Amino acid sequence: MTWEYIAPSGATTQTPSTGRDGGGDRGGAGGRGQQSGRRGRGGRGRGYGGGRGGQEGAMAPAAATGDTSGTPSTSSGDRRPARGSCLKCQSTDHQVRECPRCTPEEATRLLRELRERREARRSESVRKLNIVDTSKRLKSDDRGSVAAAIDGIAVTALMLDTGADTSLVARGVLEALTQMGKVLRVNPVAGITLSPVGKEKIMTRIVTFDEVVLTTSAGPLMLRNLSFYVEEDNGSMEVIVGRPIMRLLGYSTDKLLVEARKVRPDWELGVAQSDNLEPGAAPAATPGMRRLYAEPPMLPDEEDSVERHETRTATPTMHPTNLTEVIQYLEKKVEIASEMGLTLDGQARLTTILHVRADSFRVDFGNDPPVRVAPMQVHLKAGAEPVRAQPRRYSPTDREFLDRHTRALLDHGLVYKNHRSRWASAPRIVRKKEQDSDPTADPRMTIDTRSVNEKTEPMPWPMPVLDVVIGELEGARFFFVLDWFRGYWQLPLHPDSQELYSFVTHRGIYTPTRVPMGVTDAVAYCQGVVEEIFGDLLGHCMLAWLDDNIITEEALLDVLDQVLARCEQYGLKLHAKKCTFFSTKVKWCGRIISADGVTHCPERVQGLVEMQRPRTAGELQQFVCAANWMRQSLPEYSRISAALYEALDRVAQVVGSRKKNQLSKVRLEDVNWGDAEVASFEAVRTALLKMVPLAHPNPTMDVCLYTDASQDFWGAAVTQLPAGEAQRPLAEQDHRPLAFLSGRFVGAASRWSTIKKEAYAIVEATRRLEYLLLRPRGFRLYTDHRNLVYIFNPYATDGTMARYQADKLQRWALSLMSFQYIIDHVPGDVNVWGDLLSRWGAGQVREDEHEATRVARLAVVERVSPLEDPEFVWPSETEIKAVQDAAREAAQDLEGAQQTGERELMVMPSGQVWIPADAEDLRQRLCVIAHTGASGHRGAQTTQRALESVFYWKTLAVDVAAFVGECLHCMATASGRISRPFGETLVATKPNEILHFDYLSMVEGDGGVKYVLVLKDGMSGYVELVACLQATADTACQALIDWFKRFGVVHQWVSDQGAHFRNQIVERLQRALGAQHHFVTAYTPWANGTVEVVNREVLKCMKALLSERRLAIRDWPALLPVVQAALNSMPADRLGGKSPLTAFTALPGGTQLTSILHPAILRRPLSTGLHRRSKSIWTVSAWLWTDSTRRW
Repeated sequence: MTWEYIAPSGATTQTPSTGRDGGGDRGGAGGRGQQSGRRGRGGRGRGYGGGRGGQEGAMAPAAATGDTSGTPSTSSGDRRPARGSCLKCQSTDHQVRECPRCTPEEATRLLRELRERREARRSESVRKLNIVDTSKRLKSDDRGSVAAAIDGIAVTALMLDTGADTSLVARGVLEALTQMGKVLRVNPVAGITLSPVGKEKIMTRIVTFDEVVLTTSAGPLMLRNLSFYVEEDNGSMEVIVGRPIMRLLGYSTDKLLVEARKVRPDWELGVAQSDNLEPGAAPAATPGMRRLYAEPPMLPDEEDSVERHETRTATPTMHPTNLTEVIQYLEKKVEIASEMGLTLDGQARLTTILHVRADSFRVDFGNDPPVRVAPMQVHLKAGAEPVRAQPRRYSPTDREFLDRHTRALLDHGLVYKNHRSRWASAPRIVRKKEQDSDPTADPRMTIDTRSVNEKTEPMPWPMPVLDVVIGELEGARFFFVLDWFRGYWQLPLHPDSQELYSFVTHRGIYTPTRVPMGVTDAVAYCQGVVEEIFGDLLGHCMLAWLDDNIITEEALLDVLDQVLARCEQYGLKLHAKKCTFFSTKVKWCGRIISADGVTHCPERVQGLVEMQRPRTAGELQQFVCAANWMRQSLPEYSRISAALYEALDRVAQVVGSRKKNQLSKVRLEDVNWGDAEVASFEAVRTALLKMVPLAHPNPTMDVCLYTDASQDFWGAAVTQLPAGEAQRPLAEQDHRPLAFLSGRFVGAASRWSTIKKEAYAIVEATRRLEYLLLRPRGFRLYTDHRNLVYIFNPYATDGTMARYQADKLQRWALSLMSFQYIIDHVPGDVNVWGDLLSRWGAGQVREDEHEATRVARLAVVERVSPLEDPEFVWPSETEIKAVQDAAREAAQDLEGAQQTGERELMVMPSGQVWIPADAEDLRQRLCVIAHTGASGHRGAQTTQRALESVFYWKTLAVDVAAFVGECLHCMATASGRISRPFGETLVATKPNEILHFDYLSMVEGDGGVKYVLVLKDGMSGYVELVACLQATADTACQALIDWFKRFGVVHQWVSDQGAHFRNQIVERLQRALGAQHHFVTAYTPWANGTVEVVNREVLKCMKALLSERRLAIRDWPALLPVVQAALNSMPADRLGGKSPLTAFTALPGGTQLTSILHPAILRRPLSTGLHRRSKSIWTVSAWLWTDSTRRW
C-alpha cells in the first residue's frame, strides 16, 4: 500500500516536499526553497532535500481517521469502475466497445459520460486522502517503484527518487538478509544528519550490497557494490535509490523534458492550478499531487472516432547519451567532405545537420533501446527439440575476454543471465588481424547457432539483386554512405525467441535481447527493417543492402537530413566513424561507386592477385569463390577458370564433400594438379589485373548484346554506346561495358550441336540480364541470323528434330518474344567478340608493357629496409633541438617540457626528451630505429617501451601500434602463441639458477649449418644462440661448458627428452658438476615454454631481418649475433624495465635509440629508462639489483 494525495486548486494545504530545491519529478517546491536536505513523503516516494512553506509535515485527514477503503469517495450510485475495465459489465477481459452486452450507441454514451465525470472531478473543492492498492495498478502505471532483489532476497518496493540526495535502505532489509545467513558489509559512519519527513535523523551505519537486481521489461539490470544509509527505525522491506545513482544510470531532467517535447509540445495533464487560492491563503507546497496522465483529446461524437478510455503515462523514456566524442568524429567527417570538394555553404549546412542529428550516431555501446520496429520472431520446425551445448574449454586469455565482453553486454542490457534456459549454443573466439600489431586488441566472439538454424523455418523475404540495385546509380555524381552501428545488435528480438539463441560460457548461460549475427532469419529481417524505415526513399535517392546504405541525389544534404530524421524517428543509430557524408567516389558492398561506373575494391583484387599458388583444395576453393564474386567484370571467366573447377570436382569426388574443412585436407599434388591447372590459375590472376570497369546503365544510350559459344563454353557481353554510333564502323564505336556472362556446357549440353549452343547463349543472356535488356528502346542483338532462325523455326534447320527438342526451342522462342531487339547480322566467321575484348577497358596488355609493369612493381620493393635507403638520415641532437625551437617559436603546447640549460634539449619532468607533435618525419624515423635493424622487429609493446625510455610525444603509443601493424616484414613473419604448459614448472629466483636449452631446426645455411642451440637463463631471460652443424650431444655439452666457464656452473637444467639431451654424455657432465637435469613431458614441447617462446622470437626476428636486408635464406648464420643482441637488449616489464643483459650481467643495456643522444642526457632520471642518476632498487623475487653498486 502507498499513499496518494489529491489536492484541488481551491484547497489551502501545506504538504512536505519530496525533493531538493522543491523536489525532482515527484514533489513540488513550496514557498521558499530550502537547501537543508529535508525528506518528505508524498506521491510515489520519499526523498531528501526539499522546500518550506507554512507548516511542515502536515498529515492528511484520512490518515487520522483511518480511512483505508482503497477507493475514492464518490456520490451514491456513482461507483467508479476500475481503470482499464469495461464500463458496462466491469470486466477486465475486454473494453466497452468489445462488450457483448453493449451496443455501439451505448458504448459511445458510456465513454462520453466517463469524460464528463472526469471534468467534474477536476472542479471539486474538497481534499481527499486515499489508499491505493498497488496490486491493482496497471503495468503502465509507473510510480518510480520497480521489482527488485538485494543479494537474492526480494524487497517490497525499490523506488527511484530523483529528489533524494542519497540512497536509503530500511533496517528490515538488513534483518532479513542476516536471518538468511548473509554476511553484510556494514560500516559505521560519524553521525550523518538527514531530515526525513520534517524531523532530523542521524544515520550511524552504511551498508554495501554485492548485487542489487532491478527487473525491467528488457531483462534484469544488475547494480554491483551499491551503498545505502540505514534507516534504523524502519522495519519494512523498502529501498530508495537516490539522485546520484540515477544520474550514473543516465537520468537527466533536461533529456526527460526534451523527449516529452518531441512527443507533444503542449501537455494537458489535468493538474489543478493554484491561481484560484482563497484570499490570504498560503500557497501549498504541493498544490496537486496526482498521477500525470495525458488525457485523450475530446473527439467528435461519431462512433468510429471515440478513443479508448484507458490512459497512458506521460513520462517519456530516458536514454543517457554522451555525444561529445560523436561530435568530434562528425566534425572530422566535415573536414574530409571539404577536402572532397564540398563548398563553404555546403560545409556550413552539413555541420548544422550533423549537430542537430548528432543523437543518430554512436561510436560505442550505449543504453539505447532497440530500433522501434516489430521484433524478430522465430518459428521452429514441427517437432524441434531444444539443443543445449556444453561449455567449451577456453584458454585463460580467452576466458578473460569472455568475462569482459559478457559484462559489457550485461551492462548495456543486450543480454541477461538465464541459467534455466533449455537452449544454449557455444561461443567461438575468433582472432582479429589487428591483434598481430596491437597486443591489447580484443578478439571477436561469435556464436555457433548452426544447430538452432537447422530447426528454424526460414523467414521469406525477397532480397534485392545487387547488380540490379547498382544499375540505378546512373547520373549520380555525389554520394554519402551510412553504416549502422553494430547493425544486428540494434534490432529487437521477440521475447518468445530470445531463449533460442542463448549462449553458454564458463560463467553460465546468457540470453540475448537483440538479434544475433548468423541466425537464419537475420538477413531477411534486417532487409525488411530497412524497407520499413526507408521504404519511400529506396529506389529514388537511396539504395540499401542490409546495414549499408548509399544515397545519391543532387540535393544531397537535404536528403541526408531527411534520412537522419527517419533514423531519429525509429531510433536507428549510425556509426560515426564509418559514415561518409560527401564524396565523388565511395566504397559500397565491396565495390567502388563513382559517376564513371562501378569497379571492384582494389584491396580485394590485390589480395587475389598476390595470392600464392594454392597447395590444398581448400585454398583453391577460397580463391575460386572470391574470383567468382567478380566474374561479371571478367570476360570469358568460365573458359579461363575451367581447369580450376575441374580440379575441385575431382577432389570433391574423392572426399565426398565440398566443405572447406574437408577439402583442406587434400593436397593438390595428390589429385593430378599439373601445368593446365597452373596456367588456368595464372590466367585468372591476369584477368583480375585487367578487370574491366562497368558503366552505369544510361536510358539515352543504345544497348548491345554480343553472344558467342564454342565447343565447351559460352559467353555474352552487354555494352552501351551513344545513340547513332551503331551506324559507324565497328572499329570506331565507343562501347562501354555493362555486364559479362559466361558458362560451361556440361553433361548432355556438352553434346549439343554448335548452332544449339549459340542459340542457348542468346536465351540465357536475355534471361539473366533482363534488368538491362528489358527497356522501352529495346537493344541491338549481334548474332548470326541462322541462330534466330533455328530458335523460331527449328524444322527449317533440321527436319528430323525430335519433338522434345522442338518443344524446348519453342519455350526459348517464347522467352525472347517479351524483348524488343534489332538484329545486326554478323557472319559466324567474323570474330567480333575477340575484336571487342581487345578494346574494352584497359585492353590486352602487350608483352613489353606487362614486363615493364612487373619491373616497376619489383622496383617499388627493391629497398625494403628504410635503414638501407641512402636518403635515410639518423636523427641527431642538433635536429631535435632545432625542431623543439621551431615548435616553441610557433607557440605550440610544450606539454610540460622544460629546458634546464641554454644548450640542452627540452625534456619532460620524467627526463624523457620531448618531441613536438608536428614533427611527423622525426617521429617516423625514431619508430624505424626502435623497431627495425638491430632492434629485431620486436612487438608493439617492446618497441613502445624502447621509445618511452628515451623520448616522449603524446601519440607515441598510437604511432607505434600503427607502425608495427603496417610493417611488411612483421606481417610476413608473424607467428602464433605458445601454449601454456600444464602443471607446475620450475621458476628461477636469481640469475644463473636455472638454465633452459633446446635445439631449433633451421634451413641449411652457409657452411652447412642446420641448427641453433638456444640457451636461456630462467630468471633474466638472457639467451645465447649457438649455430650447429648437427644436433648432437657433443655440441650440447660443449655449449654448456662454454656457458659455465663464463657465468659459472648452473645446477638446475631443463630440456626436452630428445636423444641429444638424454644420453650418457650429458649425464656424465651432469654428475661431474653435481647438477640436476629436469626433462619435460614427451611430445609436449610447450611444457618447456620459456625456451619455446625464444624459439618463436628467433624465427620471427630472423625472417624479418632477412626480408629487410634482402638477404638469401642461406645467409641466416651471419645474422645470428644480431638476433641475439636484439633479444638481450630489449627492456622487459617482468624485469622492471631492465633488459635481460642488464639483469643477468649487470652491464648497461640499450637500444639503437641511445646512440642518438649524448650520455649526459641519458643520465637524467627517466620514468622507464635504463639509466638512473639517483640510487634506486628494484626487486625480482627475493633478489635485489642496486644501480649504485651494480651487483646483486
